[in-house]
Amino acid sequence: MNAFGIIRLSLGMSIYLVGLGVGSSAQAQSLFKKIKNRVEQTATEKVLNKADKVVGEGVDKAIDGTSVKGNTKVLAEKPEASLTQVTPDSTTFIKAFAKYDFVPGDSIIYAADFADDVNGELPSGWNSNAGSVLVKLNQIPGNWLRLAQRSVCLSSNDQLLGPDFTVEFDLLMQFDLKGWLPPSFRFGLLASGNVSSTDNTLLNDPKGVKSFYTELAPLADGANIALESYQAYTRYFHSMPKKHTELAQWYGKPVHIAIQGQKERLRIWLNGEKLYDVPKGIPGENEFNQVFFSLSSSPYKDEQVGVYISNVKIAKGMPDGRTKLQKEGKFSTTGILFSTGQATILPESEGVLKFIASILAEDQAAKIQVVGHTDAVGDDKSNQILSERRAEAVKRALTTRYGIAEMSLQTSGKGESEPVADNQTVKGRTRNRRVEFIRIQ
Repeated sequence: MNAFGIIRLSLGMSIYLVGLGVGSSAQAQSLFKKIKNRVEQTATEKVLNKADKVVGEGVDKAIDGTSVKGNTKVLAEKPEASLTQVTPDSTTFIKAFAKYDFVPGDSIIYAADFADDVNGELPSGWNSNAGSVLVKLNQIPGNWLRLAQRSVCLSSNDQLLGPDFTVEFDLLMQFDLKGWLPPSFRFGLLASGNVSSTDNTLLNDPKGVKSFYTELAPLADGANIALESYQAYTRYFHSMPKKHTELAQWYGKPVHIAIQGQKERLRIWLNGEKLYDVPKGIPGENEFNQVFFSLSSSPYKDEQVGVYISNVKIAKGMPDGRTKLQKEGKFSTTGILFSTGQATILPESEGVLKFIASILAEDQAAKIQVVGHTDAVGDDKSNQILSERRAEAVKRALTTRYGIAEMSLQTSGKGESEPVADNQTVKGRTRNRRVEFIRIQ
């Protein structure tokens, strides 16, 4: 009921009360106030009931390629290959990753972007105990593994990570919130010991001979986050759950997760924010050889829950750019990432750019050539131009954001002409997409 309806009702009720011969003006005013409040309450209840009916019937309004369910914007899955890429505001992302100090490991040993896998199925070589499958999403590029509730997923990696390693992946969460708690999401690493890294026994309880996991328990206004590590089934480290209010702002948007292990030290970042830095978070003995993801159960139906992962990357060793540039005269990194087919540097590259800038700042007299390389996807000419533009973008970032002298940097591009790995595999293409820094003076 609008304001004019209330005014008309007020006049009508006043005449009606006088006609009834209500004893006094005070009585009339009191009775009128009660009636007015009841009318407003009834009008509000009708609006709420109508809204509940619309939600209950699943009538979703399309907004920018998404649908609104409950109080959370939900991205629709689609089987088609054509997608519209969302280009985030770069200023916002640079600010979000301003304190990011993650630098990926020196050597990539595993990569999975699911580009070569079939939608509607589990990625090749992966193992799971429920119906987790690959899907495409409106306005979000790439293939994504949608985790089923009450499931554990094991990657196809079987290589040992060594004492120093990094793991990265993209996470997207979306929920049709109805007042209940959504399922909690866990990600972590394990050492499988004497069994295969994809053995079925690890699906029942992914601990192996040692493990750790981070748990995100989503809430309507954020999430509770906790970290635990185990030596077999004995708990080695435990953190008390802490509230992360910003996570709710990222529902329906990809966020970047990064993990770094240095012997016992364990560090974890979420969209540039360091969640944990634990000096003795990793148990000794044995080496990790598996990354796992799990989703718990909830009162929600499967179609009301969307938890997706993509772009999994594992590297071993620690970056040694300083030594390589000083002794060998050049070093290469796959840690500077770009939007697909573009020269736009992704925000998760900030840690690497800072690291490189600190090396260059130590020897300001040095002249460095920044060389861009691409994989072999696309035609030669386009990749050549793209590699040149990416090298220029790196130079621009180093000079404008980190104060490196422009005169000390030159740029060039090699396109796909100098691969260091097989372009027929995801891992190989990931290694080929790199930026080299070559000392020329």
